[in-house]
Amino acid sequence: MGEPPAAAQAHFEKLIVQLAEDAGTDGPRRKGFASHSMFVGRKMFAILDESGALVVKLPPERVAGLIASGAGSGWSPGHGSPLKEYLAVGFDRKARWLSLAKESRTFMASKG
Repeated sequence: MGEPPAAAQAHFEKLIVQLAEDAGTDGPRRKGFASHSMFVGRKMFAILDESGALVVKLPPERVAGLIASGAGSGWSPGHGSPLKEYLAVGFDRKARWLSLAKESRTFMASKG
């Protein structure tokens, strides 16, 4: 897998700091795991993919609505069909990253 563009990586790092400050924790990163992933407990809720898009996990109905509104697109980890619970939000829409990451973190935290 390739590395995301440097500008997207830098924005992702800022996002990690913002989420840590918001939650009053050390942050959503797990030691020994990919540096482009965010976790709540043991659940991954967001990643930065190699295109520089933030990928968040949300309920399928929410993902469908966000895709329909133009907020992002479906995402697949490989060459298959997009996964119904994942939304990719491009770097060109980075203003939405923080709110969607918070929403995803809350959603995944509810899954125990």
